[in-house]
Amino acid sequence: MEPTRSALFIPGNRESWVESAHENGADVIVLDLEDSVPPDEKETARDIVADNVADLHEKGQRVHVRVNGHPNDTEGFTTHDLEAVVREEVEALVVPKTREPEDVARLDAVLTHIERREGLEVGSTELNVSIETAQAMRQVYELCDAADRVATIGCGAVKGTDTNYALGFDWTGPGREGIETVHLREQALMDARAASVEYPLAGTYVDVEDIEGLRKDMQFSKEMGYTGYVAIHPSHVEHANEIFLPDADEVEYWVGALEAMRDAEAEGKSAVRYEGDMIDIANIQTAQRYIGYAQAFEDELGLSIDTDLTELRG
Repeated sequence: MEPTRSALFIPGNRESWVESAHENGADVIVLDLEDSVPPDEKETARDIVADNVADLHEKGQRVHVRVNGHPNDTEGFTTHDLEAVVREEVEALVVPKTREPEDVARLDAVLTHIERREGLEVGSTELNVSIETAQAMRQVYELCDAADRVATIGCGAVKGTDTNYALGFDWTGPGREGIETVHLREQALMDARAASVEYPLAGTYVDVEDIEGLRKDMQFSKEMGYTGYVAIHPSHVEHANEIFLPDADEVEYWVGALEAMRDAEAEGKSAVRYEGDMIDIANIQTAQRYIGYAQAFEDELGLSIDTDLTELRG
């Protein structure tokens, strides 16, 4: 999956919102068929999303769709969702309320069947697994490892919703203020990284007008290691795009460090001093990750990042 600073939810039953979703400036839009859609509007929402994904993709908008769970969903919504929205223009499915790795494995099997039947590349429909049940929180690594198509997770300290219900915590505030969920967010991040998830997402923030709190939560999420944020309101997108955009000076530092390390390697050295810092192979792995992320946003940074990211010998 490509790096994502902002992923904006759009209710799938709001046709005009879906049609204009590409105008919000989000790296990804998540067309929602789940919680934001009343049960009696699920079919309408499914049709609206299916009718618009190709047009949005043609306009350059990356599109994800949140479905109604996994194929064992008792309401039967999920099966219909998959039949309607698994197509070339949909980059990923957001999978809510997962509990067990078997949920992901079953979904992977169904998607493989649909992709083969429709002539799509097997595995091309990626998965974003939402970490919002207590069972999922205990098994983030296993969930990520359950299928190769799991590309990212979504994990946040969300006031009043599924995460809050699952843990029963008293929400004390955004970012560092919310110490009751720091363990969850760090554990989920560590497990996802261990399963080779490169661009994990934080969020959401439900207090739409509390921009100060939103920015605190985004900044803390970035400092923890999350690389983007899921938003529920268009006004939050610009803040995610700003906060999760790599810093141009830091990009230049890591590019220079990588080049200095390559020069040192050519001289048979395994470490070198660069701008006062002692760097070695361990630092270079950080540089490669940071530069690889930054290359996705060269236009916004006003930089041309042309550097070799292949591994050093070590």
